[in-house]
Amino acid sequence: MIFNSPVYPIPPSFKSGELELQSTQKYLEYLKEHGAQHVMTTAGTSQFNLLSIEEVRELNSEVLNFSGNKIIGLPALSTPLIKKEIHLLNERKADNTYLLIIFPERYYTNSQVVNFFKEVSEYSSYPILGHTAPVRKGNGGNYSYSQDLLESLSNIDNFLGVKEESPSLDFASNSIQDLDLEIIVAGGSMKRFWALNPFGATTFLSGVGSLFPFFDERFFSLYSGSDPKEAMSIIKNVETPFFNSFMNIGWHASMRFGLNQLGLLEGNRSPFITLCDKEKETIKSAISQLPLL
Repeated sequence: MIFNSPVYPIPPSFKSGELELQSTQKYLEYLKEHGAQHVMTTAGTSQFNLLSIEEVRELNSEVLNFSGNKIIGLPALSTPLIKKEIHLLNERKADNTYLLIIFPERYYTNSQVVNFFKEVSEYSSYPILGHTAPVRKGNGGNYSYSQDLLESLSNIDNFLGVKEESPSLDFASNSIQDLDLEIIVAGGSMKRFWALNPFGATTFLSGVGSLFPFFDERFFSLYSGSDPKEAMSIIKNVETPFFNSFMNIGWHASMRFGLNQLGLLEGNRSPFITLCDKEKETIKSAISQLPLL
């Protein structure tokens, strides 16, 4: 198991609408100082999809300076274009680096998805993780990665794991069990990880820990050790009330404003939401009421 503690998503920061990396550098240093071992850029992170491909390269280049494990996300691109981005990363020869790849088309068959990831995995010098958010189906509706498809992906050389984004806990528990894969639970939730770890989830994408890494690191240590009862108390007394305040406003908007208040993120890029004063006070209050453990 490589990802044996929480994974921290890195949101891009903007000043006057332009990407700025000083805040990103400061945030990475902050995470490392507070125990983070794994970081990730991803199309699932706030405002990543507002970046140009050149800006994605700039952000990822900064994140590659992190001394721990780096999961480098790339946008949804055609096979030739994603190989072009992988080629640039191959040339850098970065240590402790993994690539997070999204299937870029509508779903028609499992073999279509498997062939895409097989070609990408063969081309990459770095182990590959799949971003398994539901995709649109070619004949209408959405497709969520099934256990059969994930098992086929697990048989690909150099395919290491997935960022799990199943539509429900029941679907997730059925789809990820008995797989030889690293499975990073998305949603920023200790509670979701608690539910899915018995079925094979490896770790989780940080939520409250994005602002205060201590909580997520402490939870994972307790859960992995001999005190799951105390780990559950962090879910009940820290995560649940914190999420209740943030989710009523919107997680990404709240998280970004919270990081701004901590001096770890500058600003946003249009068309992102502008919070009202009441929402800002709610976020500040949620932060100030976090218990000391």
